Amino acid sequence: MCNFIRSISCSLIACVMLSLPLWAQEIPLTSDSLYHDSPQWSPDGDWIVYYKYDATTYWQIYKVPSAGGTEIALTSDSYDHWMPQWSPDGNWIVYHKDDATGWYQIYKTSSVGGTSTALTSDSYDHEWPQWSPDGNWIVYKKYDATGYCQIYKVTSGVGIEEDETDIRKEATSISIYPNPFTTVVSVQLLNAWEGKEANLDIYDASGRLVKSIELTIGHSQLGADLSEGIYFLKIDGKPVGKVVKVK
Repeated sequence: MCNFIRSISCSLIACVMLSLPLWAQEIPLTSDSLYHDSPQWSPDGDWIVYYKYDATTYWQIYKVPSAGGTEIALTSDSYDHWMPQWSPDGNWIVYHKDDATGWYQIYKTSSVGGTSTALTSDSYDHEWPQWSPDGNWIVYKKYDATGYCQIYKVTSGVGIEEDETDIRKEATSISIYPNPFTTVVSVQLLNAWEGKEANLDIYDASGRLVKSIELTIGHSQLGADLSEGIYFLKIDGKPVGKVVKVK
């Protein structure tokens, strides 16, 4: 008991000498004349990511070592970047950006810096992205055609939103299923496509293009060598809002 009291007394004396209480030993990680906002820990705890209003006069994505050190800019262009979030594996940062479309879009960039990739691109605002635990999806809110903020998700690999899109008004009955010899891709294009060339692109879960098939008006059944897995579909580069699984 005496040793315990002596230890507490020494701690209190040390705090009085420092003019700071035990709970107020703050450690600054940044210190300049610029605004920093919304810090987030990396999964391994080694870094902090945040957005900063810097010398570009825009909000950019930055990271700084959690142990202290030099800030590193991950973006640097003439647009505002907001609300960064780490991927579960720590390799990517997702955020929303007020880009050339004039709307907030969802972007991702490598956690070591480099080229950013747009995961959405339409005439609606997309905000507050969050990763799924497995890293395959990004969820966010979108102020869409309903006139309200709705919840959407998009694949982190190729950026295909899982919700209704305009292309669904022109393409129906898209499916992929196996038979004993090959995988059958079944597509029905309506007459709205008449006089147009159309290609169906099939992506795997990692975002890799595995098959591109030329389509014709009407109902088509085409063969494709696809292994078991989940696939995402686009027609002429536009998402069809379709996720299919081959067993």
